[in-house]
Amino acid sequence: MLKTACSSKDELITKLLKKIYDTNHNLPLLMEEVFDTIIKREKIGGTVFPTGLSVPHARLKNFDGFVIALATPAEALFHDGIQIRMMALMITSQSGGLYYLPALAALTKISRDSAYFGRLYSTENFADMIRIFGEQNMELA
Repeated sequence: MLKTACSSKDELITKLLKKIYDTNHNLPLLMEEVFDTIIKREKIGGTVFPTGLSVPHARLKNFDGFVIALATPAEALFHDGIQIRMMALMITSQSGGLYYLPALAALTKISRDSAYFGRLYSTENFADMIRIFGEQNMELA
């Protein structure tokens, strides 16, 4: 969801969750319960990096999978004084599965390269975003 209109981090999380549920990933909980799980995790410690990457996430019981949804805010969106430039909402199994930590590591590495990350969060369409992601040729498993 590139250039997503939102006024808060929670609203952006909600929009990404709705997108995930609209594409039917068979999550074991209602959307509101997953949202509450994400918010509880956010209260433990923020998941917005100084680079502007936000990675809210939930680890769910009775879910054996990995889902990631990306969004960039349409307008400047700040959380605790940091501008959120891209959000990567991740939902995974209780154990984290095979993809969660490698995906998190890859995204944080990407976000530290300001020129490259700037190209990613400035894209106007997902085809360009996927092409730019492909330039790094990172393995997630």
